[in-house]
Amino acid sequence: MTTVEYQYQIEYAYDRKGQRFPRLDFRMSTSSLTDAVDVEAYLDNGCEYTLSNGWLGASLGLDLLSGRRRRFESASGIFLEAAIHPVHLVHDDLGVFDLEVSFSLTEIRRCLLGRDFFDLAQIGFREHHQCFFVTPEP
Repeated sequence: MTTVEYQYQIEYAYDRKGQRFPRLDFRMSTSSLTDAVDVEAYLDNGCEYTLSNGWLGASLGLDLLSGRRRRFESASGIFLEAAIHPVHLVHDDLGVFDLEVSFSLTEIRRCLLGRDFFDLAQIGFREHHQCFFVTPEP
């Protein structure tokens, strides 16, 4: 049997409809650290890359169209295009994560922390208990 120890236990957060999901709240900033925005990001191990609303990147002063492009496909077959830019995700307890975030060029419902984020932290879920566990290093 393998045992994994975690530093933090976090309860699932309520969304706007009153449903509970695994979510982390961050301050997102660019390398200049002059502008920052608050982000509610839902953990999604089915998403390969972190995906955020484009308006968040624009709020940071990023020129979205200058970023490398990445195409996403949902489980229902809907495609969207995103532009990739490096950012800092700052969490009060977990610290700072440097990550290339894909900023959607169309509006999306929520920001998703994908498996690229999971590569930066050890994550464990207890769905029945509506909580998850995090250690900042993988």
